[in-house]
Amino acid sequence: MAALYLVLLGAALWLGSGLTALGRPSERIALPLSLVGSTFGVAGAVLCLAQGSSGTLDFYFAGFPARLAMDALSAAFLVPLYLVAGLGALYGSSYWPLDAPKGTGRSLRFFYALLVVGMTLVFLARQGLFFLLAWETMAVSAFFLIGTEHEDAKVRRAAWTYLVATHIGTVLLTALMILLARRTGGWLWIPILGATSPKLDTVILVLAILGFGFKAGWIPFHFWLPAAHAGAPSHVSAILSAVMLKAGIYGVLRISGLLPWIPTGVGGTLLLLGAATALYGVLYALAERDFKRLLAYSSIENIGVIGMGIGLGLTGRATHDSWLTSLGFGAALLHMWNHSVFKSLLFFGAGSVLHATETRDMEVLGGLASRMPRTARVLFPGLLAVAALPPFGAFVSEWVLYRGLFAALMRGYPWSAGLALPALAFVGGLAAVAFAKFFGFLFLGSPRSAVAEKAHDPNLPMLIPMGILAVLCLALGLGSAWLLPAVDQVAEILAPGASDLLTTSLGHELRLIGGLAGALLVLGGLVWSWVRRPSKISGALPEPDLPTWGCGYSAPTIRMQYSADSFSDGWATLLPGRRIRMRRLKAIFPTPSTYQSELVDSAGLGFLEPMVERLAARALRLRKLQPGYLTVYLLYVLLALLGVFSWMLLRPWLMVMLGWPA
Repeated sequence: MAALYLVLLGAALWLGSGLTALGRPSERIALPLSLVGSTFGVAGAVLCLAQGSSGTLDFYFAGFPARLAMDALSAAFLVPLYLVAGLGALYGSSYWPLDAPKGTGRSLRFFYALLVVGMTLVFLARQGLFFLLAWETMAVSAFFLIGTEHEDAKVRRAAWTYLVATHIGTVLLTALMILLARRTGGWLWIPILGATSPKLDTVILVLAILGFGFKAGWIPFHFWLPAAHAGAPSHVSAILSAVMLKAGIYGVLRISGLLPWIPTGVGGTLLLLGAATALYGVLYALAERDFKRLLAYSSIENIGVIGMGIGLGLTGRATHDSWLTSLGFGAALLHMWNHSVFKSLLFFGAGSVLHATETRDMEVLGGLASRMPRTARVLFPGLLAVAALPPFGAFVSEWVLYRGLFAALMRGYPWSAGLALPALAFVGGLAAVAFAKFFGFLFLGSPRSAVAEKAHDPNLPMLIPMGILAVLCLALGLGSAWLLPAVDQVAEILAPGASDLLTTSLGHELRLIGGLAGALLVLGGLVWSWVRRPSKISGALPEPDLPTWGCGYSAPTIRMQYSADSFSDGWATLLPGRRIRMRRLKAIFPTPSTYQSELVDSAGLGFLEPMVERLAARALRLRKLQPGYLTVYLLYVLLALLGVFSWMLLRPWLMVMLGWPA
């Protein structure tokens, strides 16, 4: 119980921080409350993972028994929540202070705190109605956070698109909760014993994947994500990407863990959906010139990788293969932790660049490494981690996923794993290219405009969270073997009988990988120190500030550098939705011509969003039913009561006619 109470105390402190920001805004009160709340939250979650125990708190909600409970699965998601939220609060105290113009600082801090409280309750709720309340609290808080700069039409559109998408998912989740209550006999979430209703269990699982898929961002439900994460303040983008997307992952895992069996084929389908999502996300990330949208598409890619792990784990459950189950769920959980850390670091770094230059366009930046050297240094480990390069944590999580895919092939599941395996390899290579573009066109070369010339490093409240996350990116790789007991606890909840498989089978392997990576890291540091040592001749001379290589031109200009668009043009031309506007040369002595390219998300902006807009336009016709007269509304109430009364009278007769049990 101590772990649960610590987390609830942390949530209460966060709520107090948000209310303080609304009342009498003072950073001296609001920020310490947030940081202490995060400390309690992380401590409670880590304590639960260390002890392997769970606590419950029973109460009544809306007249029904309700429960808050904490186990290893909840704790696994609460750790990144409170870690990222606390670091985001410190970062935001400088990036978006409480006294920001137009009151946005106060509202942002309140809804940021409410988002933390809502997600805490999502991870702790064990009752359908209370879970929906917590889910809605999280969803509405995120809506207001995304719309912080609502004066911008693009930001307003992104916020409303998100709200529509999340409530479509909520409708599906409401149906899910009703069917789950019918299956269990009540609103409390308890494990279902006996596969007596296989069709109903299949419907419940499919509804979970669809409903939670809108929040997670699997294609084609991802259409809200790039604009929302790009338009939100950067520390808000960090918690949305690092934690809120994972609420969808949590929901699928939690609901699937309640079911007594998994239908054959669902795991393989989710495995392919994850592979398609990862490929889609990385291709569009590679083609983006807006660096925050690039990070958002990268989040879609990583959610796809996590989905591949979940699909593999569900395949293991369907085939009663404990080893495959542990590998799949273990890879998903490890990658969830790693993504939470490195994507928060990257969004914080993107916020530092945006704070210094006031633009998200990579085409006008460049040369920031000499103007923002501290930002470049602390951001670089996140770039290596997102590319899944050793010795960082994402390399280990994808290594475990590769092990699972090869194990699936060896056990005779080639139709899904055989396609997912090359997709994962392809995604890894393209991710490295995309983030070479990200770092190269932001920090290397020469400044392409005046906004890049004036850039400068942020102050310590923004640099310290980035430094902590950079260290964690490395620590999760070198110390991954010590995370396996916690991963095994989660796997045991999702599939009883899979206890300690990863610790006993992969522990030695990951310790060996971590040891070799650490040794190579130390050796590389020594070589770098030796190369960089001052020589006797040139030690006292300053290093020359040389321009970017001019490809042999005697008088190169800034415009001769490669652009971000040209770097990815070969890949971008293969994607649907590419629009090119060009005025061609026609005269002997032509006037200056122009060339402009734009990439539109074909599945989101090109198909789903126009369809939703048409649906909304038709739904607006129903406004005629709301004339604003009280008598009309009383008539509606009377008609509704007559309808209920008629149903109560006719229901027994209809049941007999249809042959259904009364």
